[in-house]
Amino acid sequence: MKIHRMIVLFLFGLFLYGDVMYEMSTTTEGMMGMGGGETLISVFIKDDCSRTEMVMRDSMVSEMKNVFITRLDKGVIWTLNMDKEQYSEMKLGEETEKVEGEEETSAAMPEITVEKTGKKKVLLGKECEEVVVSMIVEDAEGSMNFTQTMWNTKDIKGYEEIMEFNKKMTEMGMKSSKSGMMADKKSFEEFQKKISEIEGFPLELDLEVTMGSEQMSFSMKTNTVMTKIDNKPINQKVFEIPAGYSLEE
Repeated sequence: MKIHRMIVLFLFGLFLYGDVMYEMSTTTEGMMGMGGGETLISVFIKDDCSRTEMVMRDSMVSEMKNVFITRLDKGVIWTLNMDKEQYSEMKLGEETEKVEGEEETSAAMPEITVEKTGKKKVLLGKECEEVVVSMIVEDAEGSMNFTQTMWNTKDIKGYEEIMEFNKKMTEMGMKSSKSGMMADKKSFEEFQKKISEIEGFPLELDLEVTMGSEQMSFSMKTNTVMTKIDNKPINQKVFEIPAGYSLEE
């Protein structure tokens, strides 16, 4: 479940875009032999604010809901704990404290390739082009291979606002010492930079990850499909911490 959540957070970073509301579904399989999982995601965005609601389901646990509020105007991401009526706060653009015993890595920068294949298909009535991004990270402990296939389109309302929001998010960065699935945060940042340079909004995305060494390895796949995109007024209260919530100690 922890790995599943990390991948969802990784996708969450890829889909933070501009003034619009959309819904998508992500399915996951191959997590160290565990059963697959499904995540239903709703995203609400207004100006420099976004709210992402994730309902995660898998064969190991019952349904779990996570809510993230990103405030670029305040430079924070809030994670709501709805059961305890609490929230945690992460500063954007700041390093988190180094974990005790964690060693600095000196791995070489990853090999990243971006390919526009020329293939096209129609999703939600929009013509999309296929873009494949691949990354290989190697160090003394083993290797990690990422292959991400995106079907992108510019034919959506508010596209310019979408790209502007994404640009701001990338510039602020999530400079955590634990950047999702990446063993090396510099690899993560370089990968995100390449993604941000690709034009178009992904209506479908496939991510395949293989990692490990000769002694132990695993692979997993996710498929994310956009199911709805809508332009609608959103109340600013959606992007505020609910009344009565307290900051987690």
